[in-house]
Amino acid sequence: MTIWIPKWPVQRRLAERPELRRVPLLVCRREPRGVMTVVAWAWAGGASMRPDRRGPAGTPSGSIPCGMSLAETLAAIAIAHGSRACRMAEIDPDDPDADRMVLEGIARWCRRFAPIVAIDSGERPECIHVDITHTAPLFGGEESVVRTAVWTLASRGVHASAAVADTPAAATAAARFSRVVSGGSREKKDMRRRWCVVPSGEQAATLSELPVRALDFRTRDVRKSGKESLGKRAIGEQVIAGLSELGVTTIGRLLRLPRKSLASRFGEGLERRIAEFLGTREEPLVAIHDDAFPRAECRLAAPASTIDAIRSVIDGLVARCVAPLAARGHGITALQVRLEGVAFIGCGASPPVVIDIGLFRPSGSVKHLVELVELRLSRMHLPGEVESIAVQVVAAGAVTCRQKTLFGERAASDASSVERMLDRLAGRLGRRAVFEPKPVADAQPEHAWLASPPAVRPSVPEVRARRIPVRPIWLAPRPVKLETVSVVPDGPPVRFRLGPDSHRIVDAHGPERIETAWWRGECVRRDYYVVETESGSRWWLFRRLRDGAWFLHGQFA
Repeated sequence: MTIWIPKWPVQRRLAERPELRRVPLLVCRREPRGVMTVVAWAWAGGASMRPDRRGPAGTPSGSIPCGMSLAETLAAIAIAHGSRACRMAEIDPDDPDADRMVLEGIARWCRRFAPIVAIDSGERPECIHVDITHTAPLFGGEESVVRTAVWTLASRGVHASAAVADTPAAATAAARFSRVVSGGSREKKDMRRRWCVVPSGEQAATLSELPVRALDFRTRDVRKSGKESLGKRAIGEQVIAGLSELGVTTIGRLLRLPRKSLASRFGEGLERRIAEFLGTREEPLVAIHDDAFPRAECRLAAPASTIDAIRSVIDGLVARCVAPLAARGHGITALQVRLEGVAFIGCGASPPVVIDIGLFRPSGSVKHLVELVELRLSRMHLPGEVESIAVQVVAAGAVTCRQKTLFGERAASDASSVERMLDRLAGRLGRRAVFEPKPVADAQPEHAWLASPPAVRPSVPEVRARRIPVRPIWLAPRPVKLETVSVVPDGPPVRFRLGPDSHRIVDAHGPERIETAWWRGECVRRDYYVVETESGSRWWLFRRLRDGAWFLHGQFA
């Protein structure tokens, strides 16, 4: 599985400083002669212009290639979006070391899917490779793994695309063009689909329509001198241009050409990359270092077959992992427990049982972490005997310091108790079942929220000081069609039926017209009304302008 995070230098800064989403953000570096060049840029809160390395520089359409000077970039932004966009632009210095360090942290988080995780070897990596060959069945299959990875990163504010294929080269190409690979009518219904699974042994047929440039993705390093240095996997711009002159613009056409003639005319790099794409040549993954987070392992003197025997060992292993982090003022946010050596009776060895524990806030409490592991173990049935237990810290963060009382006891904190309750709920119900709806800028109400990890609630006075929302507290998952009686054709109804009950409307406020943009697919045009019935209940109804049908969408408290 390859996870592609486009414009990673920009995404890292937006995740650290969300206020930069309102302005154009340009990541620049200073060349030896003093010229500032743009490494990556984006405008998350405005009309974004997509960087294109092949596009002409400074065109009115907003095509800005990487490596363009800062002055030319600002001029192109001014042509496309006006001079005010240039005055709003935020310029941040390039820091490739910090980009790589944070990306390695995300790669370590991906170890919950498989133990072997690697990132690109280039100067500016944007891809994470995860070897899920034997671990995908533990998560419900390949499609479940790739979908979970994309959704979880999105909840953390990271926009990514992912794909699963037989080889890293094929997975990288598919991840970058996941929308193209999905194709068909399903793609038209869901333009936000950012993952795909290439069937085993069919990468040549499935990815045949992708451009040749997909094989060369992230294989070039832009050095400080501004020149491109081709790595061992690169095919280069000259090779791509030469193939384009011959009419070879897609991978399918490239694979139909004889290999020997390609190597003699375009070099061995192209032939080697094709072999890596098809799987006839190995492309080893160099796993990231394990020095950052501690790991503890224990091999049992005698195989254990009960949960109680395992609990006593996990307590000591978790304590050994917490101690070095606590010395630096850090706590655990993600923990992985592996029960290895599980053997089915008469069936030989089986894959290890993996238990992932995720926390909403860093914790250095051994008791709390062990309780979360015990909650997961209580819901499991061991298929055989356990020979060894390993505990690996996947992610960690700084622990919030809390004031102590006069006698040394830690003061009780509402925030701490809420965090522990959320962790226990996630352990019992699953992490997906515990979320907090956050509003997003979308005109269509059912798409105007996003499920994100819950945050600790503020104090009661702060909640009371907030403005009462204009939307109902209860929103139906899907609008419910109603039988209505109206006096005015385009006005609100005077009576509607919901199930066996009939409600007479005594007051109505509206309409509030909501329309969606044409690029969202089927156009949605509605007139919403807040109606009050004779029983005192308040409902949120809308009339679909296309055919005049009435629907119930929510109810006010």
